[in-house]
Amino acid sequence: MIEISKSRFKDIEFNTTDVLKDNLTKADYYVCSGAMNILSKKQFFKFIEKCFEASNKGFVFNFLKNDSFNKIKTSEVISFCSDLTQNISTKNDYLDNDFTIFMIK
Repeated sequence: MIEISKSRFKDIEFNTTDVLKDNLTKADYYVCSGAMNILSKKQFFKFIEKCFEASNKGFVFNFLKNDSFNKIKTSEVISFCSDLTQNISTKNDYLDNDFTIFMIK
């Protein structure tokens, strides 16, 4: 996917990074869709914190409300995000099991 993107969009830089292990490049926004559902609870929250810290403007992510591998409750995620920023909004009316959080700096 990265190689195809590099060949199609030559003026854009693409990177592969292990969010949990590597230092993240500063960016205006970080976006994650569906990739955190298999992480442990500790990894899940570390992922959120690292992406938010590396963003200049904010971090947007979604996760499964039910039937995820990590069994993290929506209320726990909202509480954790609220400790990082008071400027959050949520959206959960687009698919039955999806929940999105927008964390803005």
